[in-house]
Amino acid sequence: MGTNEDDKEKYDLYTEQVVLHPAKKYKWLIRIGKLLLFAVSVVIAATLFMVFLYPVLQKRIEEKNKDKNVIYIQKDNYILAENQTAEYSDILTEKDLKDNYEAAMAALRAKVEDVNKCVVSVDIEQPFSDVPTIESSQTEVAGLVVANVNSTYLVLTSSSLLEPGMNYIVRLSDEVQTEAAFVCRNTASGIGIVSINASKLTAEQRNSIAVAQLDNSYMLKQGDLVIASGKLYETSKGVSYGTIAGSKVEYSKDSGYEVFETSVSITAGGFAILFNSEGNVVGVSKASTDTSTKFIGISDLKAQIETMINEHGIMYCGITGQNVTEELAAKYGLPSGVYISNVDIDSPAYYAGLQAGDVISAINGQSILTIQQFSEKLYQCADGEAMYVTAMRQGKDGYSDVAFSVSVQLKQLN
Repeated sequence: MGTNEDDKEKYDLYTEQVVLHPAKKYKWLIRIGKLLLFAVSVVIAATLFMVFLYPVLQKRIEEKNKDKNVIYIQKDNYILAENQTAEYSDILTEKDLKDNYEAAMAALRAKVEDVNKCVVSVDIEQPFSDVPTIESSQTEVAGLVVANVNSTYLVLTSSSLLEPGMNYIVRLSDEVQTEAAFVCRNTASGIGIVSINASKLTAEQRNSIAVAQLDNSYMLKQGDLVIASGKLYETSKGVSYGTIAGSKVEYSKDSGYEVFETSVSITAGGFAILFNSEGNVVGVSKASTDTSTKFIGISDLKAQIETMINEHGIMYCGITGQNVTEELAAKYGLPSGVYISNVDIDSPAYYAGLQAGDVISAINGQSILTIQQFSEKLYQCADGEAMYVTAMRQGKDGYSDVAFSVSVQLKQLN
């Protein structure tokens, strides 16, 4: 017996049970805990940035732009907007439709005063005469106050009226007018900019002017009620109501414009501004020989207007392209993107190597599906900056990616 006890004491070292260290036993729980702690930290940091730092940075950027007298116009997302669909939860009766229509028209009429505060008339300055004219000027067109910077109002109007070196006037009303200076024009889109010196206006006259709110025209739908203001029925600042009949995309140099057909009619050669039911701008009239008036959606003009105001020009790449729709893709076997139908000789696109028949699929590594997206990326560039274009080019084995570096230009307008 004594021997057994001695043996047990002798070999106790080799009969102990092995116990795992707590850190090893719960290593997965510890890892998960660390990951959760990291995720919570990231969320807290992001929240603090958005709540405290982002507003400060945004304010500094705005103040910097303000110091430089730069106008910034909020852009709209074409793809997001075109996927928006209206939802109707109830079936409207005939009485409901009538009541809704009358209420909608009453709301539109209530917006006329707001509309009139941002719409002016622009005309060529006529030689002084002691003989008063009874008839309205044949050259007078509508203008839209789009910005006020450094005591200067910027007015958007028809490019057909504007010529460098000529003198212009802006009429705030039948009794009040002031001199205006030519800034720039773009005959391709049909818009131009003139400026008026706010210091030449009285405080009362300045209070009668409002800067227009440019809305998202991508949200317009067929049947929407709209207000048109401009030279209507030989009246320089007439107002009319109508509806959106339909829309389509029309293509121009480096751009695509959503064009809305309406039930509104304006004087031949006139120029009008389109407002939605909120009294915000959604379009400017497009030259047309049709009885109904077509309007270019303001969303597709915002970047151009901003550059025309700040830089007195437009950004230039030199392609004419169109969106590859599902129908075109199925009919011609085209990949998704922007199909190039023409490249200007001696343009940035030409020297970079882009060709007619190429399909642009990405800009600076970001996917491009529409000419509107292409134009948006173009206008984010500075003069001479390289824009990296990925295009699909057809070869004997089908389409393959080709990369290009395009040094875009600021094209001065006069």
